[in-house]
Amino acid sequence: MLGMSSKAKFEQVFRSLRRSRVRTEILMYLYNHYPRASYPAEIARDTGIDPLNVLRGLSGRSRFDASHSLLKQGFVEEMSQGDIPLYRLSERGKSLMERMHEV
Repeated sequence: MLGMSSKAKFEQVFRSLRRSRVRTEILMYLYNHYPRASYPAEIARDTGIDPLNVLRGLSGRSRFDASHSLLKQGFVEEMSQGDIPLYRLSERGKSLMERMHEV
């Protein structure tokens, strides 16, 4: 059973994700492709989300609050292949998605 603070934190994150279709779809995409890392353009193409919105959801730029970005919250990790960034669901993100499927 989750401790009260842990449960409250999960509910806060869950509500935050529900307010952002972009972040939720990015997480679902990366969860379905775990542990493989993906290019932002690949995520955009396969989800139908504008490529700039994918980057904004990952890093919190523009209208997306940076404190709620997938990278800042630790749900996604950035890797690189040369100069090109790749993104993969982190262990924390994987645990979150598994818990969301239980709800």
